[in-house]
Amino acid sequence: MFKAPCAVYKWAMTVVDESVKGHRERLRARFAAHGFDGFRDDEVIELLLTYAIARCDVKPVAKRLLKAFGTLAGIFDAPVVELAQVQGVGEKAAVFLSIIKQAEIRYLASDLPGRSVFDRPERVKAHLRFLLQGRGMECFGAVFTDQQHRHLATQVMFEGTVDRTAVYPRNLMKRALELDAKGLILFHNHPGGTPRASEEDIALTRRMVEACAPLDIKVLDHFLIAGKDVLSFKEEGWF
Repeated sequence: MFKAPCAVYKWAMTVVDESVKGHRERLRARFAAHGFDGFRDDEVIELLLTYAIARCDVKPVAKRLLKAFGTLAGIFDAPVVELAQVQGVGEKAAVFLSIIKQAEIRYLASDLPGRSVFDRPERVKAHLRFLLQGRGMECFGAVFTDQQHRHLATQVMFEGTVDRTAVYPRNLMKRALELDAKGLILFHNHPGGTPRASEEDIALTRRMVEACAPLDIKVLDHFLIAGKDVLSFKEEGWF
């Protein structure tokens, strides 16, 4: 039966919509049954985009994002403005992808208050890695604990340049006193990914220990976040 041009177009678009809908439903069913087991990285992004971009085929968009940012971490670490510039993404989907990492940071942090940092050291390290991973500037901060080493707060105190940040012990001590903290885990990142403490890092740790002692505050450790690694000064023999 002959179809008018408009009718043909509507029929073709209906077929495309149904095909896209079916593919989305299959992706979601795979995830519901097995999580991300068996998913490629582009399929992970594709699945996420189905919740932010309506109707159209988002597979090419997912592939463009991976090409632009290299890895899943690169995508989740990217600023919203850069994500939005990728063809087919737009601001709404860019914000949605940015929410994923921020939700993970909050998830990891939510399990720490009131618990001893020594009961779950790997959770503390994961929390710090997500907090600092992808930052292009060097940052310095502290995990504050009470007398029983229970988590009180995590705070980035200072931010600097790509390879240097100015740290003022007095400001850190002031915050510790405000929280009535008795223990500190210092942390900082190396944006370049160098997984070794510098002489300046070690000297700063010593100054912090000396500054804390008169206030009856103990420096429990110092963590270096370098790429995907979180290294303990104590475990590495730098403390």
